[in-house]
Amino acid sequence: MNTDSVSTPLSGVERKILLSVPLAILATAISIFGIFYYQVTMGVSHTVLERSGAIFSYLTDRIPPQSLLELNSPADENSPLYAEVQNLLTSVRQLTAVRYLYTARLNDQGKAVYVVDGLDPAAEDFRHIGDLIEPEVLPLLTRCLRGSPAHADKVISTDWGDVLPACEPIRREGRTVGAIVMEFDAGLIAGSIRKALSISLVGSCALVLLFIFVTTWLLRRLSVPLYRKLAYTDLLTGINNRNAFELDTKRLHDRNEQQGLSVLTCDLNMLKKVNDQRGHAAGDQYIISLARLLVERFKNRGETYRTGGDEFATLLRDVDVAALRDEMDELHARALHISVAGFPLFFAYGIASFDPERDADIHATLTRADAQMYAHKRALKQKGEREEAEDADRNIT
Repeated sequence: MNTDSVSTPLSGVERKILLSVPLAILATAISIFGIFYYQVTMGVSHTVLERSGAIFSYLTDRIPPQSLLELNSPADENSPLYAEVQNLLTSVRQLTAVRYLYTARLNDQGKAVYVVDGLDPAAEDFRHIGDLIEPEVLPLLTRCLRGSPAHADKVISTDWGDVLPACEPIRREGRTVGAIVMEFDAGLIAGSIRKALSISLVGSCALVLLFIFVTTWLLRRLSVPLYRKLAYTDLLTGINNRNAFELDTKRLHDRNEQQGLSVLTCDLNMLKKVNDQRGHAAGDQYIISLARLLVERFKNRGETYRTGGDEFATLLRDVDVAALRDEMDELHARALHISVAGFPLFFAYGIASFDPERDADIHATLTRADAQMYAHKRALKQKGEREEAEDADRNIT
């Protein structure tokens, strides 16, 4: 009947607390991972743009604009001008790990065509002067040939793989004569992103599991006991409250452990008079005094609860009811010598033992103990009235 024990089964509210906190941590981790994924993706795109900007800045100062005007057919691939530009593009492509790097322009029919390809001429996908630009890259290149730098906002799927293209106009005397085009291997980029995200995902999951474990452990060891203490402790007296009584009696009922249980109920007789004449602070002290008296007397034999304003119940197991009545009579007499705010500690009590033939549960036993307590209260009141009448008669005589 110890409600503070962390080994007792969790209540529905406690289970909800233990479930909601890990779920909140998991939701937070997923949100953080989503933000991280977005930031990584945007960071990679930004890095690609920075790299392309640096490469473009380097190449536009070194690619002769006349190469886009004078190189018109595959026969021109043997010219020194073609070799100069091709060597430049090849070296830059190899150093920067750009998948494709080439120059392009519009032909006489207004179609976008290759001029100088930075690939090895022996490569399968090498393009010659005048070859048409593939349609997947054409929309981006068209904007660039109109004079505006352009880059893809997302990965473009092509027959030769997933690429992230960007292009920069080449101008001569203020007029756009062609463009430099580079295509980053999106597969490598995506692979790097996936690797980074996989590592972060595993790390995030590990942290989430760790946080859930730690949080659950702390809730079970710290928060739940504290919550139980607050939920099941009477704040005025510091003893078990009505919630604790209901919880303990329910557990006894569920485990069929009511047999051999006795209920002692007590109720203060003069609380209203103490409140009226000495104030509620004195009344609170009056209640606390009875609580301490009962706890001190039965602390090793049972649990005492404050079940109402000035009502108390003590659950005792395997007691001799006759001996308990004698003990309570002695305790009642001793309490009358305890003064609280000028009033004796005056209470009534009742005792009943669980009887499976009469009681459906321990609450029925409590009802019978209450009936005895109220009978005791009435008897004490009648006795007091008789003593007052006898004292009045003696004074008259």
